[in-house]
Amino acid sequence: MITVNPSPAPVDPDLVAAYQKLAPATLGHVLDTAMESAIEPVYRPIKLVGTALTVLTYPQITSAVAEAIKIARPGDVLVISRGDEHRHATTGEIGSLGFMEVGIAGLVTDGPIADRVAIERMQFPVFSRGSVAMTGKTGGWGIEWGGVNVPVNVGGVVVNPGDMVFGDEDGVLIAAPEEARQHLAFVQEKEAWEEWVRGEIAKGRTISQCRAERPDPMTKMVIGTIRR
Repeated sequence: MITVNPSPAPVDPDLVAAYQKLAPATLGHVLDTAMESAIEPVYRPIKLVGTALTVLTYPQITSAVAEAIKIARPGDVLVISRGDEHRHATTGEIGSLGFMEVGIAGLVTDGPIADRVAIERMQFPVFSRGSVAMTGKTGGWGIEWGGVNVPVNVGGVVVNPGDMVFGDEDGVLIAAPEEARQHLAFVQEKEAWEEWVRGEIAKGRTISQCRAERPDPMTKMVIGTIRR
């Protein structure tokens, strides 16, 4: 049996647009929700921001993914838990074309994928546990099991339906929409500070001089937390 739950509200498009200009590693200064390093981008450079459409599959069978596609909305990101299946690909070129056709923004999976070169050529954002030359089964053996829009554990992180998926060359970070909104100003301020530091270093100044003149926003946040 495949359980399909309704999709929660999507992440605010304005929030998605704001984070498109930012880096997951910056948000990772305040959130402990980055996936393990084994979940890597299929190509670089890459950027992915969208709403989690979660899928739980039977190890070698991906029937639940087909059910997720039926309710997918433009901007959704498939987050697929493969149940420790590392030998069969979650998807490949043709599957990715189908995802793109319905407006899916990208894919994150703890299983491998196939057709790495084709996916890079298509520029479909994918994060996976490597690649493999064998695909999963969309049906067979009489097994129809899985879930759509259920909590999943991918890359050591619990992902809930409707979470914001945030990925780039460094990897993937997950944030509840309210967390993403709460920390947006900090992320913007820190990245603006880092850009200023790069400019000052190019002029011959030291990082110590920069910090003395204009404190790192992270330092200010830590001091503020201690005082509270």
